[in-house]
Amino acid sequence: MVVNSCAEITFWKGKTKMTKEIDEYSDNLELKNVSREKDYKLNLRKETQHFIINYTEFDNRCIDKVCEVLENSYDRITNNFNQQLHEKLLIEIHPDHNQLHIALGFPNAPSWVRRGLGIGKIVIASPLNPPPGSQFDNVLNTVVHEFVHIIVNKINDNTPRWLNEGIACYEAKDNNENWIIRTVKNGLVNNDLPTFKDLDTGEDFETFFNLNGYQYSYTIVESIIKLFGYNKLCQLIKSPNSFVEIFGITEDELQDKWSDYIKENYRFKLND
Repeated sequence: MVVNSCAEITFWKGKTKMTKEIDEYSDNLELKNVSREKDYKLNLRKETQHFIINYTEFDNRCIDKVCEVLENSYDRITNNFNQQLHEKLLIEIHPDHNQLHIALGFPNAPSWVRRGLGIGKIVIASPLNPPPGSQFDNVLNTVVHEFVHIIVNKINDNTPRWLNEGIACYEAKDNNENWIIRTVKNGLVNNDLPTFKDLDTGEDFETFFNLNGYQYSYTIVESIIKLFGYNKLCQLIKSPNSFVEIFGITEDELQDKWSDYIKENYRFKLND
């Protein structure tokens, strides 16, 4: 089982009209009425062209938005990685955080966990009840993040964590852009950038989070796409250790190219 989770503040500046409406709506709902364990059930279902979504009445207000984000991302992501779903993908939306953790097979998960891959399904928190550190838009886009993991794993289910997470973060844009920029700038200023091997933490997502892995891996994948293109990225997914064969350079030299890329593209992005 893979649990891929991070708690970031939304990258949207301010709040969208939808977010404001959701805040007002959430304040007026009694979540406890749908989170009593004996009554808890994902009793509603909505199908789109490529997805089946199970949810509760709590998410009636946002279910169309979830469907829209998923379907609007489908062609772009499947075309980028030359993969298709051959059957509809199951998604669960859990308004109760404890039930979310149970559905992930990780009942003692940190409170900030907002998503992950269960057995044959994507499991996310309710956008209407975001975990601590997240907001509506983060959770909404996090379902795309998990969909990207599904697509990458179809190519190779044994990729380094930095590569798999970096692709998902880059394609979903579910994290705070300023959070990424500040992290990268601090690493550059302090000459404290991680290596690819540092960020390959396997199943240990908490260590990855504490290493600022989500932010750094986003920029690593961004640099590969911008410098080499999606075809080379797909080759790397298939054969994650074949740096010389794919790029004509060693792993260390690719890290240097990443470092040069973020120096050029991130150093002056944010004026503190």
